[in-house]
Amino acid sequence: MDEKINKNGFVMIMVLATFVIIAILFMMNMPGSFLHIRGNEQFDVFAEQPWFEEQRLLSSDAFPVKQTGKDGKAVIEKSTILKGSISRKGENRGQIEITITPDGKVVGKNSCQYEYTDSSYRITAEFAGNIDPTKIFKNKDGKNKKPLYFITKGKYEQIKTDKAGKGSWTTNKNVYVVGWIEPDYSARGKVFFMTSEGNDNEDNGNAEYDWQTNRN
Repeated sequence: MDEKINKNGFVMIMVLATFVIIAILFMMNMPGSFLHIRGNEQFDVFAEQPWFEEQRLLSSDAFPVKQTGKDGKAVIEKSTILKGSISRKGENRGQIEITITPDGKVVGKNSCQYEYTDSSYRITAEFAGNIDPTKIFKNKDGKNKKPLYFITKGKYEQIKTDKAGKGSWTTNKNVYVVGWIEPDYSARGKVFFMTSEGNDNEDNGNAEYDWQTNRN
């Protein structure tokens, strides 16, 4: 009798454990969940990671990009120039200028100079890409179909100079600039200066900056 009770108790524990594991996996993959697990790494499901979305970068024969303005989404009807500021952790890191044409092409550049600890930095970058009306803005509060997404990729050059005169060092690597354009043509997004490359040519190290259009 005791052996039967012990077996039944063990079965119940295993069933409960299974339900708990399923519930945890379900929560991690819910749209409202903040974190997922990729390999051994936790990451924010709403964080921009454009190096995993390069399929959104279009080839030259894919233009013009179709824009319908469905659900109030922003539409680029004429050549539009976005000018804004770049920042990192609240510190100004220069200016950015992005031009978007009605066919969906995007080109841009940014530059900045600043000092940090014992070094001074000068960064210039150029990048190009396209709008992508198929991507929907999502955050912890839900979806917003009105902002228009764009994705670009290019190269940046960073010159780091030691203020004590010990020398300077130049870095040339990839840069990604992404953003969301509102119907009133205000915009904000991210700049990723890649710092290292992982396996299979995937960039896995970066310095992340914020940008937004200047207020009138």
